[in-house]
Amino acid sequence: MSDAPDYLMEHARRTIREARKLPLGPEKFWLRHIGSVYHLLAKQGAYSNVSFLDDYRSVKKVEDDLRKCSKVMRFPG
Repeated sequence: MSDAPDYLMEHARRTIREARKLPLGPEKFWLRHIGSVYHLLAKQGAYSNVSFLDDYRSVKKVEDDLRKCSKVMRFPG
């Protein structure tokens, strides 16, 4: 992967795959929601819009906070 949209798209896929493995509940809902935001950011980044990086940082912080609160393990890599 050479650029940010590819990275974000892969991150979206991994987050959504991880959410699919969880039982129904708020953690699953929020991880899927975060994955869809990563997907939208990847689309936005594909149009060479650099301002999406601030949005990425915000989503990343929310994801990390969710993982701390719910004890959901971070996927490797």
